[in-house]
Amino acid sequence: MTTWPADTAASPAPEQPAQTMGRAPHLPPVLATPSGPSPAQAGTPSAADPSAARVLAAVTAQHRSATELHLAFLRQQAVLYGQLAALRPQPEQSVAAVEETVLDPAAAPWLLDHRPTWTVPAMPMMSIADHLATTAARHSGRPVRAVRDLRMRRWLPVPGPVRLRTTVTGPADRPTATLALWWEANDPTLSRYADVTTAQIETGTWDTRRPERFAPLTDPRTAPDPYESGELFHGPGFQYLVALRTGAEGASGLLDADHGGIPHGLLKPGLLDAATHVINQAGQGTSDTGRPTGLLGFPHRLARLRVFDPLPKSGRIEVEARFSGFEDGQPTTPVYDLQLCDHGRVLVDFRLVLMLLPAGAMTRTAPGLRRAYLRDRQYVPELLLSTTAGGTTTLRRTDVEALDTPPGAVAVLYGLPPGPPGRDRLARIAAKEHVARRLAVHPGHVEVDNELRTARTPGDPAGAIPAGTIPLDVRWDRDTATVTDGPEEKRA
Repeated sequence: MTTWPADTAASPAPEQPAQTMGRAPHLPPVLATPSGPSPAQAGTPSAADPSAARVLAAVTAQHRSATELHLAFLRQQAVLYGQLAALRPQPEQSVAAVEETVLDPAAAPWLLDHRPTWTVPAMPMMSIADHLATTAARHSGRPVRAVRDLRMRRWLPVPGPVRLRTTVTGPADRPTATLALWWEANDPTLSRYADVTTAQIETGTWDTRRPERFAPLTDPRTAPDPYESGELFHGPGFQYLVALRTGAEGASGLLDADHGGIPHGLLKPGLLDAATHVINQAGQGTSDTGRPTGLLGFPHRLARLRVFDPLPKSGRIEVEARFSGFEDGQPTTPVYDLQLCDHGRVLVDFRLVLMLLPAGAMTRTAPGLRRAYLRDRQYVPELLLSTTAGGTTTLRRTDVEALDTPPGAVAVLYGLPPGPPGRDRLARIAAKEHVARRLAVHPGHVEVDNELRTARTPGDPAGAIPAGTIPLDVRWDRDTATVTDGPEEKRA
């Protein structure tokens, strides 16, 4: 282990002050050569004695030489102390900042094009990464070279204006950035900021040791447009992907920076998000063996994102995605490595971990039908959550909760009031689905009275939604709701 020198020079001569590390020492004047004996030097050889003079001259010369060597040593010692002082670790500059803002889709309409499950808008992971990086760069005064270990603890739904708090703390070259969302509880005393994510932000000059670009796909096949097919939910603002090919090793895509409409920000989050659009076609290596069924994948953790050159604001960028196994060996957390490239140069690379969530019939239904039901509110009976037998509709709470991704999705889909779910939410949804199945309409078009005794569809001038009123007999507990038709006298 290296020991740092003490702050003072070792064993200074009595007539010298102690030497401080990094500061030139106080040097004594060069000793003058005595020209002859002083009166106090009684008994010294006479200057007239040639032999004595030679001895005295030799002693004087030797003394002068020793003195000059000592002075040279002290000068060199001062230089070395200065160099060591420069190498001593300096206290790192720290940053500490807290910002509170309001994110409003009315002021940022591009958010409305990011509705996972085509329901409630949510802030994308890459936009969150860009927000944290921008805040860290602003308060550290340094460029961002990497984002590491950004782990989503919860969704950030944006059904309307939401309050955010961003905190940046730690050394300027590697601060920790945290984003929190104001959570409004039924009991105001329980309302608080809840962490959405935390990430490590590396600042400083970009790393010049860029990785090699992935080898080309050996058997590329052109894939259909995932936006047109309904495979992806992203609206026009996020549709940067203009070409897609798949192969046994993964997928390759082409992004056009002149498409889309996401603010450029610091890291070009629109392009980063679009790079992930090829993942659904990247597979899991040469086989999908072990991949669970009935699940939808959502970004869970950005293990790392490294910037080697800034992404362009215009032109085309190539993207490569390769399956890289499962995090901690769990089949519900597949890992993908992605590169955004300009010909042979890797501009940005990142490793993304997905979380596969239960989606039931949603994953077993053709993408076009899924979009028609979730986005366009068309009747698709196989996507109703309830079951029916002998005129009785049965709905389980667990099926409703599984669909509520992001939080608030169920309220949007079924036309329920926003905010925390009411005590009768399960029964109200079951009533809507019972009537939807009877009249072949989307359950979001069904209105249920406050007492859960009747339900109706108001119809519309175009005749696309049939009008009707049905009496109901609704029974429910915490986990299950059942609905049958009520007595005929309840009909309007």
